[in-house]
Amino acid sequence: MKKIILFLFCTLLIVPSLVSAHTSLSSSNPSEGQVVTENLEQIILTFGTSIEELSTMDLVKDGNKIPLEEIKVENMQLTGTLAKPLENGSYIIQWTIVGEDGHPIKGEINFVVQMDQNEVEENPVTPEESEANLEDDSQIDQIGQNSEDQNTASDTVEKTDEQNDDSSSMLITVFIILIVIFVIVLLFFTRKKKRKS
Repeated sequence: MKKIILFLFCTLLIVPSLVSAHTSLSSSNPSEGQVVTENLEQIILTFGTSIEELSTMDLVKDGNKIPLEEIKVENMQLTGTLAKPLENGSYIIQWTIVGEDGHPIKGEINFVVQMDQNEVEENPVTPEESEANLEDDSQIDQIGQNSEDQNTASDTVEKTDEQNDDSSSMLITVFIILIVIFVIVLLFFTRKKKRKS
């Protein structure tokens, strides 16, 4: 009887650790919802455990992918080097990683670039071009803020759905394990009673 109780106790300790073994995003630069006001050279994503070489990321603005000069995987970090300075507007980092357990995980990070025009523009422009750019940028910023709000809301819903799915699958797994253990214990006691009789 003591062995059975010990076995049940060990099983209950092991199950949560198996469920939490999936890799998750610990931190990022830029972070979710951040307004970047300085020149961004690298995107750095840090995860809870080591990630595999197959892990990658995309930078998207207005549905178009922004080319990254280099994507590097080092232990728990996924780093993307930008080919050129980013223009003002809303961006989405779409990352896909493969954890040590081989399980692929996807996620998104929304951020906004809002820099002073003098820092963004390296080449001199005429006053007419500068004025047109300012009008374009203000329109892009308004559109970007609207799309950022929508993306943040949808991202929150997706994260909540993922958490709910993970929680429900964890509960189902625990429930199945407990049923199996209960059946084994029941069979054990039934056989023991038959032997005694």
